[in-house]
Amino acid sequence: MIRKADAKGEHFGGAVRVHAFESITEVSFYTPDHPRLLSLIAGACTMCDASIIGAQIFSMRDGYALDTFRLRRSFASDGDERVRGHRILDTVRELLQGKRRVPTDLGQDSRLNRRVKPFSVPAEVIISNALSSKFTVIEVSGLDRSGLLHFLTRALSDLNLTIGSAHISTYGEKAIDVFYVTDLLGQKVELKSRQRRIHGRLMDILEPKADATRKPERVT
Repeated sequence: MIRKADAKGEHFGGAVRVHAFESITEVSFYTPDHPRLLSLIAGACTMCDASIIGAQIFSMRDGYALDTFRLRRSFASDGDERVRGHRILDTVRELLQGKRRVPTDLGQDSRLNRRVKPFSVPAEVIISNALSSKFTVIEVSGLDRSGLLHFLTRALSDLNLTIGSAHISTYGEKAIDVFYVTDLLGQKVELKSRQRRIHGRLMDILEPKADATRKPERVT
């Protein structure tokens, strides 16, 4: 994928791989990195009715990002899965070019949201500076829903955080997302007041109607 993009002098590359035995489809992206890239890719997946069950996100030293998303299989045919994968690639390209925008009501009426509505999963945000020598590590867990990754990563961008890498996982109805972040100067987030602001913003996304029973933040 990278060789093809470089050979053509293109700044965007993509690849789709269908894993029939595992019932997943992998969609990979190679493109210049920027703060909202992960949010746009996650939004594109939801716009194409794809359920994200895992992702590996990496920022490369040359300023590019190499991101691979694992999607839950939706079609019986491998060919249909590939078509959907390439539709996601096209959607991301159009979002990056400004030809399309992520809708504000992203995923509200999705099948996944209707399916998980009866479930209750405690929401938690843990912020730690002890797990990495370079990054502040933010672990987010709660009830999975369509568009969740898009809104979480958009919030991190709005908070002026740079995502160095991320590891996205789902276990049934529970989503566990781990983000390795720095501030815009490449430093860890040390100020407790800023950590509390990050915690509160992410909890608001996990629990839009959260009340006083919300768990206190865990900062280490």
